[in-house]
Amino acid sequence: MFFTNKLKRVMLTACMAVAAMTMSAQNETMDNETVLSLLKEGFSSEEIIGAIENSTERRITYSIDFMRQLKAAGAEASLTTFIQKIAKTDFGYEGILWWNPTGGGKPKKMFRTQFEKESKGFNLGTLALIGAAAYGVGSAVKGSASSGTAAAVAGGAVAMMSTGKDIQKLMLPGATSKLQMEGENGRHPVFRFYFPKKEGESFQQGADNWYQIVMSSIQNPNEFQCIKMQVKEPKKSGKGGRRLFPDKMSYSILGFEGTNASNRNIIDFEINEINNNTFEVTFPKELEPGEYCFFYKGGLGSDSFKEHPFGFDFTVK
Repeated sequence: MFFTNKLKRVMLTACMAVAAMTMSAQNETMDNETVLSLLKEGFSSEEIIGAIENSTERRITYSIDFMRQLKAAGAEASLTTFIQKIAKTDFGYEGILWWNPTGGGKPKKMFRTQFEKESKGFNLGTLALIGAAAYGVGSAVKGSASSGTAAAVAGGAVAMMSTGKDIQKLMLPGATSKLQMEGENGRHPVFRFYFPKKEGESFQQGADNWYQIVMSSIQNPNEFQCIKMQVKEPKKSGKGGRRLFPDKMSYSILGFEGTNASNRNIIDFEINEINNNTFEVTFPKELEPGEYCFFYKGGLGSDSFKEHPFGFDFTVK
């Protein structure tokens, strides 16, 4: 009986410790030093993985040196592999995330979608040749770009948006986004915008350097507009669907403007600053079903963006 009561107390104490760690993680940034500290305090790899998954902000990077530090601190292979995975796939919480996904669970990251130029007889093959000529690329496009960027862009192909009128020539490929949002949370989404500024983090790495150049210069979500896109449905073959900016809208360094009719496609949102590089974005009105895109309205001020315009798109069903 004594042993049973003692065991219960030990288990209760352990559960309380884990709960305390998890609650603490929800209010603190989880970074490399936090992980090493928790290991040295005796928490298991499984407990630390749980704390990372429940953190509201994480800045975990991966390197051979950090791998050695984890090993020296007693990390199991499960923790090392988990950190490798998150450092590779989402670099912790960076970019834009759907914070209240339908059904709960971990926030979903919004991946950028590359704009292409809409023109009759125009295709990525042609675009690749134009880009190669413009940039002195002497060979055909090889391999594929990372993070969903079109292979042609990786080879030097660019949309070359030079004026406000060029914006109307751009399209998002496909009639719908990969991020499908349904139900109450889909109509009233909450987004988190993360703009890490520390040197050496993912926005500073060189895989898609033009993208890092653009993103590292953004200070807060006020530099974006949320646009409801105009959809051109695919042909009977199922191919050719695309999303365009609405008609009768003009674009300048200040962003989109339009008539009273088209202004309804510029969706107002509200911003709550969590800290100096983390912002929460909500919408005062319910979103109607349709295709939406967070577009960087200061794009004409960035040469990198003018050459490689992109958006963070989502679908409300």
